[in-house]
Amino acid sequence: MNENAKTAIFVAIAATIATVVWLTRPGLPIMDPKDMCGQQLFPEFNDPLAATDMEIMEFDDEKSMIRPFQVAQAETTDGQRLWSIPSHDNYPADAEDQLAAAAGGLMGLKILNTAGDSPGDHELFGVVEADLKTLKVGATGVGTRVVMKDKSGKVLLSLIIGKEVPDRDGLRYVRRVGEDQVYIVAVRTDKLSTKFGDWIEKDLLKLNPWDIKRLWFRNYSVDEMNMALIQRGEITLEYDDSGEQHWKLLKDDKFQQGKWVPVKMPEDEELNTKKLDEMKNALDDLKIVDVRRKPAGLSADLKADDDFSKNQDAVVSLANRGFYVAKLGERIEMFSNEGEIRCLMKDGVEYVLRFGEIAAGSAGNAKKDENDEDKDDEDGEKSSSSGLNRYLMVTTEFNPEVIPKPELEPLPEKTAEKPAEEKAEEKIDEKPEDIDAERKRIETANKRKQDEYDEKIASGKERVKELNARFADWYYIISDSVFNKIHLDRDDIFKKKEQEKEEGEAGSDERAADNPVGAFGDLKHGGPGR
Repeated sequence: MNENAKTAIFVAIAATIATVVWLTRPGLPIMDPKDMCGQQLFPEFNDPLAATDMEIMEFDDEKSMIRPFQVAQAETTDGQRLWSIPSHDNYPADAEDQLAAAAGGLMGLKILNTAGDSPGDHELFGVVEADLKTLKVGATGVGTRVVMKDKSGKVLLSLIIGKEVPDRDGLRYVRRVGEDQVYIVAVRTDKLSTKFGDWIEKDLLKLNPWDIKRLWFRNYSVDEMNMALIQRGEITLEYDDSGEQHWKLLKDDKFQQGKWVPVKMPEDEELNTKKLDEMKNALDDLKIVDVRRKPAGLSADLKADDDFSKNQDAVVSLANRGFYVAKLGERIEMFSNEGEIRCLMKDGVEYVLRFGEIAAGSAGNAKKDENDEDKDDEDGEKSSSSGLNRYLMVTTEFNPEVIPKPELEPLPEKTAEKPAEEKAEEKIDEKPEDIDAERKRIETANKRKQDEYDEKIASGKERVKELNARFADWYYIISDSVFNKIHLDRDDIFKKKEQEKEEGEAGSDERAADNPVGAFGDLKHGGPGR
């Protein structure tokens, strides 16, 4: 028998043994994907309140970029558990209900059908994983990755949500992270928002526009080259919702030759109440696009000490956003390159809004913060045609002058002790006990008035403390359209009076055209006719 014949025999014997082994092997528990229909995708995820951390990686097809978003509950140093947004510098989140709703939309997902089990199908179904490490430039068919964890860090759900199933409302292709199998499930995605504004307290200032008492427009700018403060003008307005004329001009000054000079409003001008009312409502509805954390060392009321002014990194960080630290005598104060507006409320709380530079990442802006990566506005807040955003600092101060002091009633003088013969002749209404009773009544009334006043003062101070604690750590970023509504210049505050028409003249009253809103730094000395 030659070698070739021997080899053929050995191969035949090996094949026979392999066949016998395969036929007699124990059954393997391999489940057909079709058998999973009707089963839950994440059977252990049955309590939406257990989710304390959610991360969403959303892919922007137009810009071919991933938008990461995370909201989580973290324990503070004093043992409290607070919601924050790690993807936005741990800004406080109003998230418990929102996260529970998002988790509830993903709980109890049932597999309705299978769509494929090949990695090559992932692009077709839109379930390519949005992973910053593995995703290639120009990738398509990228899904939204959602990961939820409990407070111990255990993963409750890890899912990639893909395209909608054609002609099947509410159905989408999905797959579990790390697996190739693609399923069809009914899933709600409306609560899986990556918009910053959907997860925060939307009312930034928390003010009632009807409680506005006074507005103070401070028009100055900062000469960055010479580090000088350029004063231009200041306008103070009073608001009274009880009178026929709600707005009243209190003071209009311009800075000339080193001193403040009062400006008298021309006879043919009046306050532009429409613009002022729009500004008042804009303050009530002030929305923010994004936030950045301020450098350490600034107090809640933006007062800085000498040590802070010597911290060059912090000073440069402020300057790049349009805010500057200046020493005035013994005081160190904050100024901004677009001036400021002060809004005094009836309770003595005075909001101070300081406007800074165009924010990094805004359309058409080439300037970039050295500490920030460019971030686009994912919230759709860019309603102006320019698409620009701007930095804003907010603080509050307490001003008690708007709280009326109590009018205390004087006490009647006690009568001097009289001789016995005079006491006998006293009338009943002149008895000392009557005077004592009247003094007691007045003292009680005066104490009540004083207590009410003191309570208003204490309440206003506490309100300022709470608001400053909220604003302390943050630069806010607002859209340029919001900036233009709030940051009025002189030509917006004043307008030409309406001209009366002669009888029989057709047409409506003509109004002087409003000039476009400009930046505080561009204000001129005096408006039209000045």
